[in-house]
Amino acid sequence: MNKKLEKIVVYLVFILALIFLLQKTSLLFVRKGNGYGTDVLNFYKQENNSIDVLVLGSSHAYSAINPYLIEEETGLNAYNFCTQQQPVWITYHYFKEALKTQNPQYVILELFTVIDGEGDYAEESVNRDAIDKMRISLNKIETIRVSVDKKEDRIPYYFNIIKYHTRYKELNATDFKTAFLGETLDNKGYIALPKTDYIFPEQKLRNDEKAEIYSKNLKYLNKIIDLAEDNNMELILVKTPALYDEQSLARLNTIKKIAENKNIILLDYVNNMETLNLDYSNDFYDHGHLSGTGSDKFTKKLIEDLNLN
Repeated sequence: MNKKLEKIVVYLVFILALIFLLQKTSLLFVRKGNGYGTDVLNFYKQENNSIDVLVLGSSHAYSAINPYLIEEETGLNAYNFCTQQQPVWITYHYFKEALKTQNPQYVILELFTVIDGEGDYAEESVNRDAIDKMRISLNKIETIRVSVDKKEDRIPYYFNIIKYHTRYKELNATDFKTAFLGETLDNKGYIALPKTDYIFPEQKLRNDEKAEIYSKNLKYLNKIIDLAEDNNMELILVKTPALYDEQSLARLNTIKKIAENKNIILLDYVNNMETLNLDYSNDFYDHGHLSGTGSDKFTKKLIEDLNLN
């Protein structure tokens, strides 16, 4: 081996070692599983093509749909690939990320952030929960681009160590086990919320009006619809039980029309909450989230309505 080739090999080994060290260090310092939906690192550990039911959306999805109950009742392997307050443009890129390794039979999109989300960008904490532990790829780069407004603010998303290097005083066993032993939060993305003393008035409001969906939400809803169609997957739109005002109901009506025009199933449990036999004193966490007992009732109804058995 001549000296020039030796130098090239040394440089390549050095660069690869540097990349490996940077990845491990970034993973060591980044905040770990916080109980807000899926641990993306755990999703990557799922066997290829092992997920039959892929659930997408925000906390309204991961607290309402119980993947363990779906598996128990139907034999189908479900996974809630959701994070807290997840905007629909991140949901679209999560869908793309999932399709790298999975070919689900059903794709369920919960509609909360499509309906109620406003503004072109979410808070940093929301972005961080969703993006930080995604594997570096063109999809992650694009997720960062559409989620963070200013170019200079995107750099700490590409290199997490910039954001989290001050956590060195907080590092614990979980940090090291995650970075070097591959330990993850294995909960299928499901969070069973406790019941609270929240007083949930019965939904009596009905609205036949339609209202515009926020433009960026509508854009990415259509991209999700197109992505499912391009991959010959059955997309199911779901609105989980919630107390809605007139504007939100009107936006839901607009999505219903879109679904009708595109021949997509849309299950509305806001206007049909009474079919779930929910106990308002036990089955809700707040006005938009079910408790653990509520999610079990809802999941069983979802299984029935979709004929998953």
